[in-house]
Amino acid sequence: MCNLVSIIIPLYNVEQYVEVALESAFNQTFADIEYILVDDCSTDQTMEVVDRLVAECSRRNSIKIVHHEKNGGLSAARNTGIEYASGNFIFFMDSDDEIVPDCIERHYEVLKASDADFTIANIRLEGAKSIHIKPISDEVKRIPLRTSYLKRMWSVSAWNKLYRRRFLEENELTFQEGLLHEDILWSYKVVSKAKTAAFVTEATYVYKIHQGSITTSKNSKRKIDSLLYILNVLMNEWNSGKTIVSRDPAFIRFFDFLRFNTVLLLLNYSGTRKEQRRYYQQLGNMCIGKYNDLYSFLLSMPFFIFSILIGPIYYVYKRL
Repeated sequence: MCNLVSIIIPLYNVEQYVEVALESAFNQTFADIEYILVDDCSTDQTMEVVDRLVAECSRRNSIKIVHHEKNGGLSAARNTGIEYASGNFIFFMDSDDEIVPDCIERHYEVLKASDADFTIANIRLEGAKSIHIKPISDEVKRIPLRTSYLKRMWSVSAWNKLYRRRFLEENELTFQEGLLHEDILWSYKVVSKAKTAAFVTEATYVYKIHQGSITTSKNSKRKIDSLLYILNVLMNEWNSGKTIVSRDPAFIRFFDFLRFNTVLLLLNYSGTRKEQRRYYQQLGNMCIGKYNDLYSFLLSMPFFIFSILIGPIYYVYKRL
């Protein structure tokens, strides 16, 4: 028998956090849930903790543990979860975060009452003051979904959204494997195909920033290369005329915002200065249109001047 909702949770080296995460998922008020736990070849005690929690869980018959033969990364684990899920609705959760007790119930009730393809809810942030997540405004419900995406009016993260499985399957929506920050590209593809989204006004997800996590560690070559790949995809979309809002200045602003944030990551880059300058030159050349905004102005500067003007502000901000 199929469960109504499938919660997909990738697992990799989260022995310190996974117990809280899974308990929040197992203790949902919504009854009709299956859990797809994807073991992505952890090298710590993650799976020992998971096995104990599953053995003690009253919902253990609704829990599937899928093991990867080799580590494939977050995107690969999510794709495996989609493959094994049987629910009519799919919810992604990271294994070091937490969901509130009525998270799935709230998402399901909102989606059931609409013809939307997926839900978007508010998020509660814990562990970092230098990352800000704006609450969903009333305006977002009055404008097209694609426009609200370009204006960054809701989080692009794949988690904390309930998707109709049929919508994902019909549009062949999967995660690009091998990337960091893959959710940017995922959400772009989702809004390119979706007709509408339904909004949950409550904060149903607790996003936790841990020391040493992907969002707090030094910025690697892989991280910069991943963002360059995403920017190239968006630039190719623009050049081919296939943008989700064709020739909309909001697309240029969104592109420049992502480009600007990638440049900021270069200020804390783990590689050489030569690589740093080469990346900055690449980013400076990735211009899809002219728009008179602050991002465009700052990105026109030589990297040396950009570092002097923006570097101290960035470092102070990150250390708040």
